Amino acid sequence: MKSAKPKKIKTYLTHFPIKSPIEADVLSKEIAWQIMDGLRQAGAKGVTAEDIMKKEKIPSSVVYSTLKDLYRLEYIFLFPRDKKDRRDRKKRFVCARGTWGKYRIDEEFDAAIKLEGLYESMMEMLLEPILKILKEVFDDFSHKRELQKFLPTKDTNICPNCQISHEAMEFCYATLLRAIDLIITDSSEFKRFLISKGYATEEY
Repeated sequence: MKSAKPKKIKTYLTHFPIKSPIEADVLSKEIAWQIMDGLRQAGAKGVTAEDIMKKEKIPSSVVYSTLKDLYRLEYIFLFPRDKKDRRDRKKRFVCARGTWGKYRIDEEFDAAIKLEGLYESMMEMLLEPILKILKEVFDDFSHKRELQKFLPTKDTNICPNCQISHEAMEFCYATLLRAIDLIITDSSEFKRFLISKGYATEEY
């Protein structure tokens, strides 16, 4: 669900990964999307149930039951006690890393790739060029005024669990996924590769 108010935390990928009927049921409710949007906008500092009730005008019973469902599905986590201000006694909920543009791969297919050791070789081949591409993208967006508004928020939105900005990760996901999508769907070079493997023909 989209908010009419301007957002400080940017959204680059407009989906949540769903792998079970339970997740589909929880996210089929508009309230769940409304609360998730609020949690994403709160960023790494998180938000309390009371804050959600006050801001979104949602009854307490609905807020608590929705937060319980989202927590059970690991869409959110509790802000660590040892990193909170001592005066802050209330539970703060944070949007989990797995919801920021994460995708799902079939478990058997994933296991087969791991078993063959292909991930290690792919990482070795891809890491350096991908980091080079992302550096160029960040530099380009930083130096062009019309693109600066799309850059992730710096310094103030670091996850207390993984110590990484989920917003910045989603920016990278979106950039790379779009590039991969264009290569697979639009490039003649990729089609020629598929033809060579017997997975495409010259005719449409």
